[in-house]
Amino acid sequence: MPVRLRKLLGMLILLVWMLVYTIVCVFASLHWLPDSHLARLIFFPLAGIVWVFPLKPLFVWMQG
Repeated sequence: MPVRLRKLLGMLILLVWMLVYTIVCVFASLHWLPDSHLARLIFFPLAGIVWVFPLKPLFVWMQG
């Protein structure tokens, strides 16, 4: 598969992943987190970093 096609497919997968991940994070923050600013202060930066780890194989595949 050409690298250009891999990058296109990878970008589409990445966009879908980010949409789903964002919805899950918002749902989790609304329903499972306590009403505490400290909990949100910890949760959202952590969620903002963790999203990339499951995508490492996708990034490697995209590079061909």
